[in-house]
Amino acid sequence: MDSNEFSFDALLSSSDFSSVESARTSYAYNELETVLKENVKDDVSSEIKKLAEGYACSAYNDAFKQGFCFAVKSIKFLLKI
Repeated sequence: MDSNEFSFDALLSSSDFSSVESARTSYAYNELETVLKENVKDDVSSEIKKLAEGYACSAYNDAFKQGFCFAVKSIKFLLKI
């Protein structure tokens, strides 16, 4: 990867970065899974679970991108001082 250009997908798939999940996020997902098991048929439950996992993955990626961009902008600002 060129040092002047970067790909968020390459950064997210790099082994140098690891996914961090808060206890709150883990608890909320486990609670969703419990509710699905108790109240929804298995085939529908698995589809909702798959959609929830996709949504969580997208949210994580967007949060990473936002944090990364903020960090770069902060460094650029500090270098101007």
